[in-house]
Amino acid sequence: MSEPLHCPVCRIRVEQGPQCRRCRADLTLLLALADQRQQALIGAYRQAAQGQWDQALATAHGIEAIHGGRDVCRLLALGCLLRRDFARAWRWYTAGAQPRPSCYD
Repeated sequence: MSEPLHCPVCRIRVEQGPQCRRCRADLTLLLALADQRQQALIGAYRQAAQGQWDQALATAHGIEAIHGGRDVCRLLALGCLLRRDFARAWRWYTAGAQPRPSCYD
């Protein structure tokens, strides 16, 4: 499940693109970035499903560095749980529960 997008100019939820329906801002690059993020997240889940947790966590950390979200925090929390790193898992879990001001709110 991908995080919903919001226009970086007027903050309205983006339902389709490439232009904001309210302010007419060009959302082409934002939509491309969101698509690349989603593809990377799918890859991380695929790696996790194959038991490649080190690679899945590395991919998830890369996604988080560019733009995190609840979906990434959940994956990072799960990976930390499987590594028995409970303190870090809790931090990722609680980070995923916090609202984040961004284009992906």
